[in-house]
Amino acid sequence: MGGVNHRPTRREWLFAFLIAAILTALLQIPYVLGYALARPGTEFTGLMINVEDGSYLSAIGQGIAGAWLYHTPFTTEPHAPAFIEVFYLALGHLARALNLSAVAMWHVARVAADLILFLAVFGFISFFLDSPAQRRIAYLAALLSAGIDLLRLPFDPPSMFEAVPVDLHIPEAHLFFSALTYPHFAISVALVLATFWLLLRALSASGKTQWAFAFGAAVGNVLIGIVYPFLIYLMVAVMGAYYLFLVWRQHQVLWREAAALCLAFAVPAPLFVYYQYALMTNPVLQIWNAQAVTLSPNPIHFVLTYVTLLPFALLTLRPIAQMEEQRKRATAFLWVWVCAVALLLYTPITQQRRFVEGVQVPLAILATLGLFEVALPWLARTRVFVALSRRPSYSVAGLQRLVVVGWIAVASLTSVYVWLSSVALLAFEQPYPLFRPVAEIQAMDWLGDHTVRNASIFSSYWSGSFIPARAGNSVFIGQRYETIHFDDKRRASEKFFAASTDDAWRANLLRQYGIAYLFYGRGERDLGQFDPARASYLQLVFSNDAAQIYRVDIPSASSGLPL
Repeated sequence: MGGVNHRPTRREWLFAFLIAAILTALLQIPYVLGYALARPGTEFTGLMINVEDGSYLSAIGQGIAGAWLYHTPFTTEPHAPAFIEVFYLALGHLARALNLSAVAMWHVARVAADLILFLAVFGFISFFLDSPAQRRIAYLAALLSAGIDLLRLPFDPPSMFEAVPVDLHIPEAHLFFSALTYPHFAISVALVLATFWLLLRALSASGKTQWAFAFGAAVGNVLIGIVYPFLIYLMVAVMGAYYLFLVWRQHQVLWREAAALCLAFAVPAPLFVYYQYALMTNPVLQIWNAQAVTLSPNPIHFVLTYVTLLPFALLTLRPIAQMEEQRKRATAFLWVWVCAVALLLYTPITQQRRFVEGVQVPLAILATLGLFEVALPWLARTRVFVALSRRPSYSVAGLQRLVVVGWIAVASLTSVYVWLSSVALLAFEQPYPLFRPVAEIQAMDWLGDHTVRNASIFSSYWSGSFIPARAGNSVFIGQRYETIHFDDKRRASEKFFAASTDDAWRANLLRQYGIAYLFYGRGERDLGQFDPARASYLQLVFSNDAAQIYRVDIPSASSGLPL
């Protein structure tokens, strides 16, 4: 164990690449079916999980326009752009160079990120496991395994609905689900794996080589800070705890190793100082950050979601004391990562469940070790196993392979279910607003072609979630985190389109927030019987079968006033 003397062969890498390519292709099938089977008169938006994922398309669009600072278009309050969402802004610059649309770049990024993630997983596993058979099984377990957390438990509070069950509602909990959905999830896990590998090499190397690995880890931490900043807490917690473990093992302060870690985390420090400064000085970012609450569900849910890995992983705790030193350190690092995640998931911060990202990898490695080195040898000594192995055409090795294959098959059932559900969603259900009327999208395109970018649009939440991605305009409401005072604005939007609402209240609301245009499509009609054609302060400027756009003719006032 340790991978230093037993690096993967070309044949092993070919196996890893073939699995990665096949799995990546399978993950694209739901999207392909969504485009191919979209009902007449509708268009697939390219999104799967949340319509709010249009925020990523919006960031790509801003990058296509040349921006390196992100300005959230999902709120009308004026604010300075900031150096955030840089991963998607960079994809926009790449899209401009490749002459791709934001949606096309989104899909290209997903495919590339999945391939990078899968190969990074195999490389990381190979550092810890020397046996080619164990590497293959750990690889499949890491990519495919999921749990049995498929139901909301009776004691779950209503506020936890979005987070449970974990196997269906937290894509970052499993690599398969992550790869199916968001490119920044896949890339961030790949970066975490690569950076941990560099840090471990830095702790075991010496001289210039050690500083080279430490500097490489510093670059990795910078990239993690750009792609998924929350994960820097994970990096610090894991490496800090592992360093203390090494100090405890050697009964002395390890100054050289401490210096390497300091370099790895000092280089990215200015980026996180900037983030803190931006939060302190930008009121819109402050509220955005306060609203971006992703709390962890009851721990039972996480036990259920990793139940196919945890029992075998726990078997490695018994023989760890008898392991030789290098192997003991490697196993300890994996357990430090798992334990750090368990603690971070319930620390008093708002982004708790984000820290589960990538923990499936150390669990898969530990589970494979427990299976091959503890469970299978024990099974081989049982009476049933011995009796079966004596039958014709049976052998101990063959029965052990059957157990391993059965484990991978059972562990993969939920991932298969998630994939089939995605196929059903995009190929057959095709819900609004993941699928929108073509005429409605044409109306959004009209906004992009005939209005200035800073012209604010009033609409329902459902329309506002996609207008910035399609047209580039700012909207009154559209993203639960980025829309400032989201709950208040959603109630105001619903009240606006109700037939019983006073026209003077509507006009005052539009004036307060400096609204330039009103978008009226399916999402708005579903909220009530308000007829914008009868409002004297609204002038029709665009109309088709699905949507109308009205210019607001009211003297504007400062935006952001109380609702």
